[in-house]
Amino acid sequence: MEFNRKASITAVATAVVIFNLTSCKYEDGPSISLRTKTSRLTGEWEVQFIDGQGVTGDGNEFTLEFEKDGGLLYNVTYSYYGYSESYSYKGEWEWIDGKEKIEVIMDGDKMEWEVTRLTNEELEFEDEDRDKWELEKL
Repeated sequence: MEFNRKASITAVATAVVIFNLTSCKYEDGPSISLRTKTSRLTGEWEVQFIDGQGVTGDGNEFTLEFEKDGGLLYNVTYSYYGYSESYSYKGEWEWIDGKEKIEVIMDGDKMEWEVTRLTNEELEFEDEDRDKWELEKL
């Protein structure tokens, strides 16, 4: 009887682990990850493309920094005709819809970004205008 009880507990624990590992899928994301979505998202990301258009280089840089506590910092630096300008926005973020979307509040505006890929090094999402953002972790 002791053996069956241990086997049952092991089977239930295995099922829970498998369910948790396979439930972190995004449309273009990995099928399994041992890191939580929050730990993968937390950190500084550089925007590489918006709708397939490269946005970095020639003095242009766009970064998003997701803090574990829900803080968000969006930094923009761009250059044109020898002039350079930078500005930053502070905001907040949180997971919504079963961690399929990120709700962002920045500068009084509320936005929802649908995550389509999230790995340790890559983040892709679509904003409310259906623009596809592709970012790499710094």
